[in-house]
Amino acid sequence: MTRTAPRYDMLFNEGTFNTTFLIGPDPWDARFDFSVFREARLKLKNIGFDLTKHIIGLEEFETGFTYNNNNIKARIRLVHGRIYQEDLIELWNKALVQEDLVYLKSHAGYGKHLSLSNDVSFFTDAMREGFHHPNKKQYQLYYLDCCKSEMYYRDVFRDYVGSVDLILHKWFCNYRIIGPVVILLKELMAGSDFETIVAEMNNEYGIPHFDVEDDPADMKLDRKMITYSVK
Repeated sequence: MTRTAPRYDMLFNEGTFNTTFLIGPDPWDARFDFSVFREARLKLKNIGFDLTKHIIGLEEFETGFTYNNNNIKARIRLVHGRIYQEDLIELWNKALVQEDLVYLKSHAGYGKHLSLSNDVSFFTDAMREGFHHPNKKQYQLYYLDCCKSEMYYRDVFRDYVGSVDLILHKWFCNYRIIGPVVILLKELMAGSDFETIVAEMNNEYGIPHFDVEDDPADMKLDRKMITYSVK
């Protein structure tokens, strides 16, 4: 039987739910990442997360919730890649190994790379290290908030990081929209089925715009943004 939901039992089986949100530097120098970071901070507080740590470029939030009558402690690291003053590659390497949910907001590089910077190896080398790490989590959920990440990265991303469930974008997306990942957090902690989660994320995103790079035939297709890919 094909699985149609995240492995909640594995996400929460240690009594913790740890997540890293990386708001990647905007390679086009539009600097939308600053407003996105602030919006993410506000939305996390609005769903019950408390700020517990703050350094330049990194904030940590915590809350608690109950799943299957077990108390779970949730910790979110919100990282601003442009201004983070410590080793961003090392932080990202550890996130790929240790976190239950990994979220990346960045540009897709038109399928050529996941561009934390113009240096492709900045990100991909860290993924290689994470893939081979002996202590890598058995199950993880990754959300690649990048333009057309379903087309570009559904298969190739797993070559780097192994067996993960992926939440992906079907169309060119608006970099400034941050709400869907917070909906994802809220619904995961509520134990919602994944059809509900994806529907709520798509409702939060709204209707994707048409980009100059879109095929005109795409105008006839369902314009929902979020998709879910099970490994």
